Amino acid sequence: MPQPHLRIAIVGSGTAGPAAAIYLARAGHGVTLFEQAPKKLPVGAGFMLQPTGMAVLHELGLADALLPHIAKISKLHCRTRSGRVLLHLPYAELGRELFGAGTHRATLLDLLLDAAEAAGAEILWNTHIAKLTRDGAQRPSLHDSNGAAHGPYDLLLICDGAHSTLRDQSGVPARVSRYPWGALWFIGQRTPEFDPQVLWQCVGSTRELTGFLPTGTRHDLLSLFWSIRLDQIERWRNTPLAEWKRDVLALAPQAEGFLSQIESHAQVATAAYHDVRMKRWHGERVAILGDAAHALSPQLGQGVNLALMDAAELAHALAAHSLPEALAQYSRIRRKHLRFYQFATRWTTPFFQSDFLPLGWLRDLAFPIIQRVPPLRRQMTATMAGGKTGPFSSLKAGVDYS
Repeated sequence: MPQPHLRIAIVGSGTAGPAAAIYLARAGHGVTLFEQAPKKLPVGAGFMLQPTGMAVLHELGLADALLPHIAKISKLHCRTRSGRVLLHLPYAELGRELFGAGTHRATLLDLLLDAAEAAGAEILWNTHIAKLTRDGAQRPSLHDSNGAAHGPYDLLLICDGAHSTLRDQSGVPARVSRYPWGALWFIGQRTPEFDPQVLWQCVGSTRELTGFLPTGTRHDLLSLFWSIRLDQIERWRNTPLAEWKRDVLALAPQAEGFLSQIESHAQVATAAYHDVRMKRWHGERVAILGDAAHALSPQLGQGVNLALMDAAELAHALAAHSLPEALAQYSRIRRKHLRFYQFATRWTTPFFQSDFLPLGWLRDLAFPIIQRVPPLRRQMTATMAGGKTGPFSSLKAGVDYS
């Protein structure tokens, strides 16, 4: 039974929140999006949209508007310090029309927020939601840090990231832990040494990883990522940049021209990552989406794509079912997909970011062998493309590349 028009609050304007706002406002629901930032800011690193995420943007009618701002990524190439190929995964192996889309988070966010406002969603900036309460009908009300109350609402979507405080107040159990490893990142002008269609990575031991992602936009940008233990970031800030650049160049000698754009530590941002585990992603009149629901290490690059799919599947469920049934359907339909990527990410990350050096030796021995077996290479490429639900299965909707 289709859902009657609801009054819906969404907290957080990362990716899942604005995407859900578009779907739900277009469906005629009254949508208010709360964001604690004072205004739209060009923040965030470069990232890659996979075919799964692009399929959601196509459904929203936004893909064509994004295309001028992306770099079309044809493959992932990862090698060791010695030059041995660990991974060479071309999207063409899954379908000639498939590609990854390298872009900037701010570019996608601008597109989503503009479309949400055009659909009729109200966006309240500079509003930090600190508390969740419920009335006798279990309808959620929100209370901001200035003491103002908002609501009650028929439905609350919690999309405020891995650090979410509302998740802890929702009554839906969750376990949250922080990875000991994070990343340094920098976005600059791409130099000719880097192919504009290749995500290029190089590894040393499990303590050494760098990557270069063409990041699109009309200015032909490139994002540098460097793996680092979080407890080493302060030491890095107090170390001459030249020393760090020598470490990067030891893995990526072709980056010398690109690194010349970095003249101070302040130009390089830091990122920390969390692991969020939940058995279900809904409660009484509440759904949890994006990193608030299933934050991961970025090793497989799926965060934004999973968030977009959360928004799409929740909207589809609400269009077809009553509210309690729709929320239960949301958890059911997302379960296999999220479980696979949570497992795959936790399994893969220590081979690339950890202090357990023997895993690096095993990686350098096993991955090139796996890479040379076509069926296994195809499954690794399908995993990268974002639609896997099991070792040899994929989502039924969209492109089937199982």
